[in-house]
Amino acid sequence: MSLSKPRIFSLLLSFLAVVTLGAAPAIIPLPVQTQIRPGIFTLCPTQQVAGAFGHAIVKILVDSSSFENGQYLAATLRKSTGYEFAVVTNSSAGPVRASILLTTVNALPALGPEGYELTVAPDAVVVRAPAAAGVFYGVQSLLQLFPPEVLAQRPVAGVQWTAPCVYIQDQPRFAWRGVMLDVSRHFVDKQEVERLLDGLALHKINTFHWHLVDDHGWRIQILSYPLLTSTGAWRNGIDYGQNPSASTAYNLSGQYGGYYTQDDIREVVAYARQRHITVVPEIELPAHSTAGLKSYPQFGTGNSGYNMDNIGYGISMYSLAGPGCWTFFTNVLSEVMGLFPGQYIHCGGDEVTATGDTKWTTYSYDANQMTALSITNGTSSSKLQRYQRWFSTNICSFLRSNGRTMVGWSEFEAAGTITNAVLMDWLGTYTSATASNGQYVVVAPNGINYYEENDSNTLINEPFFQVGNNPSYKTVSDVYNFEPVPANLDPSFAGYILGAQCNLWTEFVPSTLNVQYKMFPRVCAEAEMAWTSKTQKNFTDFTNRLTVDVQRLAQMGLNYNRETNTLIGSWGPSVPTSPTTVNYDITPYVTKAGEIDVSFVYTTGSDGINVYSVTLFENGTQLDINTFTGFTGLVNFTQTGNSLGGVAYYVLHLPAFHPGSTYTIQASIAENGIHASSNGKVFLPNWN
Repeated sequence: MSLSKPRIFSLLLSFLAVVTLGAAPAIIPLPVQTQIRPGIFTLCPTQQVAGAFGHAIVKILVDSSSFENGQYLAATLRKSTGYEFAVVTNSSAGPVRASILLTTVNALPALGPEGYELTVAPDAVVVRAPAAAGVFYGVQSLLQLFPPEVLAQRPVAGVQWTAPCVYIQDQPRFAWRGVMLDVSRHFVDKQEVERLLDGLALHKINTFHWHLVDDHGWRIQILSYPLLTSTGAWRNGIDYGQNPSASTAYNLSGQYGGYYTQDDIREVVAYARQRHITVVPEIELPAHSTAGLKSYPQFGTGNSGYNMDNIGYGISMYSLAGPGCWTFFTNVLSEVMGLFPGQYIHCGGDEVTATGDTKWTTYSYDANQMTALSITNGTSSSKLQRYQRWFSTNICSFLRSNGRTMVGWSEFEAAGTITNAVLMDWLGTYTSATASNGQYVVVAPNGINYYEENDSNTLINEPFFQVGNNPSYKTVSDVYNFEPVPANLDPSFAGYILGAQCNLWTEFVPSTLNVQYKMFPRVCAEAEMAWTSKTQKNFTDFTNRLTVDVQRLAQMGLNYNRETNTLIGSWGPSVPTSPTTVNYDITPYVTKAGEIDVSFVYTTGSDGINVYSVTLFENGTQLDINTFTGFTGLVNFTQTGNSLGGVAYYVLHLPAFHPGSTYTIQASIAENGIHASSNGKVFLPNWN
């Protein structure tokens, strides 16, 4: 991906969406032009018995630039259809009977590095693009023409492997179409990251922003500083009031966390590259640094007692001028650059003043450096911001000297635009000024492009999304209808809007399935928001296509918010003052072995309830028990037994399913101590 300005469509009327002979296929993001043509293309015969592998008649022909894309397509089709598709090098410029041709020959230059043409005829398919990335995106659109089962993870019987004949010409609106995952607060392993990358690739997301470092955990192995992972990757508990049973990220000592070895990083980066996704690592500097400082307190501002379970934000910043600090920063970033070949390195930069840490003004090394820089007047905040700008400018120069580009959150430009860096504007307040200064911006405003949101009909049935100290409820339509280019930006600077990104912070996201639940189908909406032209977007049409797209997610094994939950019972209007058991029959809803999740959701009344344990029974025999003490009450936010309120959720496991058995959930509950009324509902949610 380059910093070139988004391409202006030059093919005029030929690039308008054209639909003839029937409904347009359910492709997300919506292509620039789709023409429906007569006929269908048959990929391979229907398997009568799943798993009976054979050799497909249709071949995948590739030029030298498309070989890897051909292998990707063949592997995808093999998993679902049960057929082996030969990948054969071929220099043909046009369609070849009984083949899928992937080629960069005779491509339209105006399509750019990510644009493509896709022609499906009754006897042949051609994906043509100027570059390998465009070929890959053409392949994604081709896959979306087949039944959703084409993305199944094992062979499927009884499916007609046909696609409608079409001509598609397509290219993205923005160069940066990003998704960020925070793995510091709650950890997911490399296989789970790779599964997420598959879902991003299907929707032509091309940037994975990996938030590897924050106060709550250091997740990347740095060989020159081993304590960063031996100490900084582990904390005493899952934290944020989450149920410990919602995660498996514990070491043999019972500590919560984890990290990626350098080999893990290389594997994920290679996996992403094969899917034309650039991985942008983030190393938080200079605030949100508790994990680093707990590991190496000598790089702080003279403090001790760093705690990743109970963060002391007032002592959470690195010294910028202390002994060894600059060497630490550059050594870490040098190892990071050695692992991530992409152009961009994200260095955080947010909330320096918001932490309340003012130690720079009193720690001798930093105070003396501020004096040497003539940062002596103004408010405390302005002095800290100017000092941070000096630091960020130096980090930017260091990265630039190594051929890389620094990315930073909004606040790193609070004291002025930094040249040759990319602003990632989560506050939404710096975009126009930065772009007007000729610097690039990725738009990711809090509340819209943050995945910390929920739909009203599943408001409180699962661990919450979080913004600051409050939950935020934004719908799929909010993401879809967001416009990345500010209305007040002079059109001549619109090319400096590099793209858009959605971010998932994981304070209240305890598991990988909950990560997927919170991201999808919002990723689908973001993909179209960032790829499709503003004039073509239509939310009603999108939701119609989404009904097919979520079937693809299901076939891929990705969890998503179905916006429905199974109600199994209720409590109230009165609740005993001491723990008592209540029972809920879940037999009609149990159809297979595996995880069973239960949520207790307060609805009305003047008090919440405490839930002390939840037990799973089969025919009266206990199979599993979760003894986590949770609270659900007046304020729908966290799972802690205090005034914040929350939703009490529980994780149970059914080792084997036996048809004809009776399955029961038994909970121990009591009112919260004020002897008042309480009503609520009990669900089997799909969040986990």
